[in-house]
Amino acid sequence: MNIIIASEVIHPGGAETFILRLAQALHDKGHKVCVFVFYKQLLNYDLCKILAPDVTVIAADIPSATILQKADGLLFRHGIDNSFRNNHIKKSLRKLIRSFKPDVIHSHLLKVDKICLDVTAGNIPVVNTIHGDYLQFWNKTKNNIPIPLLNYQQKAKQNLSRLSGVVCISDKQIAFFNENFPKETENKVVKIYNGYKGNITVQETVIKAELGINEGDFVFGMVSRGIPEKGWRVAIDAFTKLNASNAHLILVGSGDYLKELKAQYQNNKQIHFTGHSDNPINYINIFDVGLLPSTYPSESLPTVIIEYLYCNIPSVASDAGEITNMTGQTINPAGLIVPIKDGKVDETAFSIAMAQYINDKSLYETHKANAKVCYQQFDMDKCVEAYLEVYKKPRE
Repeated sequence: MNIIIASEVIHPGGAETFILRLAQALHDKGHKVCVFVFYKQLLNYDLCKILAPDVTVIAADIPSATILQKADGLLFRHGIDNSFRNNHIKKSLRKLIRSFKPDVIHSHLLKVDKICLDVTAGNIPVVNTIHGDYLQFWNKTKNNIPIPLLNYQQKAKQNLSRLSGVVCISDKQIAFFNENFPKETENKVVKIYNGYKGNITVQETVIKAELGINEGDFVFGMVSRGIPEKGWRVAIDAFTKLNASNAHLILVGSGDYLKELKAQYQNNKQIHFTGHSDNPINYINIFDVGLLPSTYPSESLPTVIIEYLYCNIPSVASDAGEITNMTGQTINPAGLIVPIKDGKVDETAFSIAMAQYINDKSLYETHKANAKVCYQQFDMDKCVEAYLEVYKKPRE
């Protein structure tokens, strides 16, 4: 098949890294794949080389992009539902379609869905993957919180009515569409977990030596976006409560918030702030336990939990999004869950859960073994086959 995968941006993030991994996996299966990105200035070519080295990546041609961005912002602030940049994005996509002749377009996020559907006008099937924005925009609109989109409900209904397939990655998403857009998504929704395949490029001993971690030390770690809602402070405070002299906490991420935390804890030699990593699996590979005390409202299928499972390590996490199912809590638990209460994760409860893995070796080894079992849900070959069924269904 000829497949165009469309996204606004490509940068380190769960949705974007999945797009690249899926594109490469489809290529490896013999399909012709092109990734189309809306904004060239938000296209991380280094990440593309790491995760999808054999896939063609094309950015839309937007002349005077900075000026047009400011003009679009002016229109938005005046409630005018038009975009100069979108006109150029559509022109670039039409040009790509003429040359590439796709059998299907796989879109990601609401704004991308709309442009792809407008350009194809029903002549080419468009399927999408839900990553959280439909739900996030809905909740914010209902609570009168501004969103970067005009006429959300109208656009959501139109998109969902015209899409050939809607791929959800969590039970929460399926319930949302069944409740709020049942007519528009009837017989279209399918649940497919994101596939993942890591590539460890730095030896474990090298990273431990760089960080001053000795063999036999117990390593907790966390990888995520550098925003408060991911639970960085909970992870740090829970770790300090352990008061374990042979334990370390590795924090992989970037942003102003993490810079502030680093300044506060710079004298604690057991806490390591690594900054950004294009391939965080290298750090995860030295963790004994992965952490994610997230309260992020749009959490769905966090890639880092999959990465923990891929490295055969258990996790201590909140029950945000799909995490409970991801970690096999009902059958083969590969982690300990600390529930979100009143929008927060209790740091003391989180610390107690972390301590269990240090003190109960049998529990740790059991959950470590279960991690390998749970990872099978995210096998990339299974993911590719499931998506190919969705791609082909509209054409049958």
